[in-house]
Amino acid sequence: MTLPQIVEILAKNKILINFFSENICDLSLTEKISCDSRDIEKNTLFFVKGVNFRREFLISAIEKGAVAYVSEKDLNVDIPLFLVSDVRKAMSAVAGAFYGDMTEYYPLVGITGTKGKTSTLYMLESILLEKYGKVGVISTNEARCGEKTWKKTGTTPEAFELFSILDGFRKENAKAAVMEVSSQALKYDRVSGLTFSVGAFLNLSPDHISPTEHSSFEDYKEAKKKIFSLCKKAVLNLDDEYANEFADAASGTDLTSFSLTKKGDIYAYDILQDRYGSTFSIGGKIAIDSVRVNMPGKFNISNALCAAACAYALGVSGKDIRNGLEKAHAKGRLEIYEKNGITVVVDYAHNKSSFEALFEYANTFYPDSKIIFLFGCIGDRALDRRAEIPSVAAKNADLIVYTTDDPGTESPEGIFREIEPQFKERGTPYVFIEDRQKAVDFAIASAKPGDVVILAGKGGETTQLVNGKYVPYIGDMQAAKKKLG
Repeated sequence: MTLPQIVEILAKNKILINFFSENICDLSLTEKISCDSRDIEKNTLFFVKGVNFRREFLISAIEKGAVAYVSEKDLNVDIPLFLVSDVRKAMSAVAGAFYGDMTEYYPLVGITGTKGKTSTLYMLESILLEKYGKVGVISTNEARCGEKTWKKTGTTPEAFELFSILDGFRKENAKAAVMEVSSQALKYDRVSGLTFSVGAFLNLSPDHISPTEHSSFEDYKEAKKKIFSLCKKAVLNLDDEYANEFADAASGTDLTSFSLTKKGDIYAYDILQDRYGSTFSIGGKIAIDSVRVNMPGKFNISNALCAAACAYALGVSGKDIRNGLEKAHAKGRLEIYEKNGITVVVDYAHNKSSFEALFEYANTFYPDSKIIFLFGCIGDRALDRRAEIPSVAAKNADLIVYTTDDPGTESPEGIFREIEPQFKERGTPYVFIEDRQKAVDFAIASAKPGDVVILAGKGGETTQLVNGKYVPYIGDMQAAKKKLG
């Protein structure tokens, strides 16, 4: 890719303010694009990004081989400058051109929503494996295709990392790919250079509202809507409160709707739920009798319908949809382990709506059981959760074990003291144990036969984010099993 091509791409996307160079036609940028000064090779186009960026990072990049840079301001160095209005949009636009349209190589599905993205992703992966055999996934916890894995940051990585992984799927001969698309990725244009074969919307409720994320619920909602401007086909949950607004956002797109009632293009009926999953039939544009999903909770029926609708939009057969759903599993998503009469439930629930869904499941299938509930509030972001999830926990649990969950730069005890008044107001018994593994031990030790211990927030994660570093953690389920012997 040459400098004139970069100029053309940035101008086309209305990002380019000006270009400064004496030798625009002489340089080739075919080898690399990067925003990390530690990851520079010969003929790299370097992007200046981040509030903590310092000019010496650019100097270091030039010394290692950067031949031009993209920035929102002139840093007065002796290489060509692409002056842009928005460097994040520039990153995504250039990455899209550099790596190409992935849908030319395989169908790509993007899933967004406040809750259920990961469970739906693994349901859809299981279905697509039936049809395609080799599928790439980018979920909250992993990027994987076949046996090969990639390191990544965040649910949806920054544009260069994301496009590189998707290109890696291509090199691994993936026949399809599915990824979670976070509101941050949509708001900050990490995915704006992508085209999704199918874009799916699950649900919406207030979350990620803080000074460092979304300024308001409206900002959060508008970010989520962006997925329908990036897809060839759309999948929409008609049961969601904001379905009409999202349908308007998908106007002009080939849309498939799903619902737990017969109003959807794809719907569920003859629903039978138990502690370990659900059996139901699918009607509408798909006809499947009595499919079994071994992931409990009514919300997982809705997730299954979303996965089925995405598969339908890709032309997958009913047989493959059935087989895939029946084999689907999502680690750390409403996982159940029973021993010595004690039931342990591990779930990734971390916001108000997912807490409420978790307690709805527990109250439905364990109505007479004492509920011991372990959770924490994350540090530095999603500050709205601190005003919501402690109240949901205190209202529903018989005993609360408050502990650490990705405290970041904050003190776990400081966060606890901030939310403790909500426990006192409800009069719910509670204890604070900072070490999460010791907290799990306490929760298990407090349980008697017939009790339910719910470990919420981490799901299948095996790290804690502390002061910018990921510290190893045994994992909630592993900690529980260890305590139970």
